[in-house]
Amino acid sequence: LRGELFAIWRGLTLAWECGCRDVTCETDSLHAFLAAQLHSKSEHTADVDLIVKIHEVLQWNWSVELVLIQRTANVAADFLAKSAVEKGIDYVELLEQLNSMHNVLQGVHHSSSLKS
Repeated sequence: LRGELFAIWRGLTLAWECGCRDVTCETDSLHAFLAAQLHSKSEHTADVDLIVKIHEVLQWNWSVELVLIQRTANVAADFLAKSAVEKGIDYVELLEQLNSMHNVLQGVHHSSSLKS
């Protein structure tokens, strides 16, 4: 949960720093979504610092929509996050990941085609 909350907070702060003022923030984590949406701090005491930071950012002068998405819709972001953790780096160079990302996206497209 902490990683998901950090990703929401950092993504929002990066969007603000880039000058974006109308933002849609997507997450596939129900717990992170509820913590950010419901402004509920009591259930997530270990993560209250990040929840407070997210709530502060949401109060800035901009439009932010938090959206809960299906995990399958977030496969590319999950792949990049897992790659960063496995390699022990803070940021993943997208260009280094293109071949692997292509395989991940092809797998999603293929499995979606099979379900249709």
